Amino acid sequence: MANRNDIEAAIAAETKLANKTIDNKNSNNVNTNNNHSTDANAARMEPMIPTSVAPLVAGLAGGSLSTALLLPLDNIKVRLQVREKSQQQQQRKPASSTTKPSRPSSSSLSPSRAGAYRMLRGIIRHEGVAGLYQGMVPAVLGSSISWGGYFFLYEGFKDRLRRYKAAAQEQSRHDDTHTTIAASDIVLSSFENFQLACSAGAVMVFFTNPIWLIKLRLQLQMKQASQGLLTKKPYSGMLDAARTIVREEGIFALYKGTGPALMLTSHGGVQFVVYEYLRKNFHISRPSRKRVSDDAYQPVLERLEKSLGYLAMGATAKIVASTTTYPLQVLKSRLQQRSEVVELTEEGGVRVAQRAYAGVTKTVGRIWKQEGWRGFFGGCIPNALRVAPSAAITFVVYESVMDWLDVGGDRS
Repeated sequence: MANRNDIEAAIAAETKLANKTIDNKNSNNVNTNNNHSTDANAARMEPMIPTSVAPLVAGLAGGSLSTALLLPLDNIKVRLQVREKSQQQQQRKPASSTTKPSRPSSSSLSPSRAGAYRMLRGIIRHEGVAGLYQGMVPAVLGSSISWGGYFFLYEGFKDRLRRYKAAAQEQSRHDDTHTTIAASDIVLSSFENFQLACSAGAVMVFFTNPIWLIKLRLQLQMKQASQGLLTKKPYSGMLDAARTIVREEGIFALYKGTGPALMLTSHGGVQFVVYEYLRKNFHISRPSRKRVSDDAYQPVLERLEKSLGYLAMGATAKIVASTTTYPLQVLKSRLQQRSEVVELTEEGGVRVAQRAYAGVTKTVGRIWKQEGWRGFFGGCIPNALRVAPSAAITFVVYESVMDWLDVGGDRS
């Protein structure tokens, strides 16, 4: 009987052990399936490129497209910036200095109104519609590098400063909690953001100044109208311009206008102060990029509609900052132009002009003496007209690219 009981006990123990083994296998299978599901979700949520590089790509795309679409306004602005006009000429119609006459037209506006409209008509008349898009290659290239590089450096500088401040706060603690401070929890002050923005802008000046100089010189060319008028051959393109400048003027000529360009980094500071004032008084902020599902964000156009107040404040701040620092843009353009140029006259014709600007101080004195304070604001109207559409285009493209790259998380 004892043997029978022992046998039954042994059978029961083996059965219990077998059932436990089956349960463990089922549990392991469930855990394995869950792990696979988690890995799949993680893979789906993984961005296409590193998060730190995403602003570079998105900024590059937004900046290049807005520049290409609004280049005609920029061309008009640049021509108005470099056009010399004495204070006497602003009060009376000057004697004709047209080297190449042209038939009278509606472009012969009074000298006081010789502005964007006259310049637009003149460019189309002498160069065709294609004349409005001169300098397209360096403009898009420079804008892409500037926007992309600026976003990349600015975000990188902010990340490094946050990490440094987080580590400093951890070391300064005297308790034994050993609590880790996340860099993302560090809030930078307005002045720190301004310093980082100026630093990023200053770095990009040295990378992009040669591109902007070549772009400006290509924009000011009038190839068709200048045939037989110039002693110097017009540039055939961006590479030819670079080679010709280095050969005729030296490699440092590519960095003309660097002084005003560096001072223009203060543009961001003025814009930031105005924007913060508007934001605090009107209580409008930029909507976050939020997911509406696991693999989709809120539509960009819907975000744009909700961001109209934000964009309006940004455009206002941009216009104020651009107008305040506009004299620096004029100085930079005057310093960067070629010594011999063909320009439009008040009567709608063209003439050859010899220009030789040397140094910021002498350029300021020359403009003030010959043109007065108005000389520092030539082309400010077409420049202001570029701001709102440029902000909207950049916003839509930037957000769309960030969505396409699947950079997760909410951003404000």
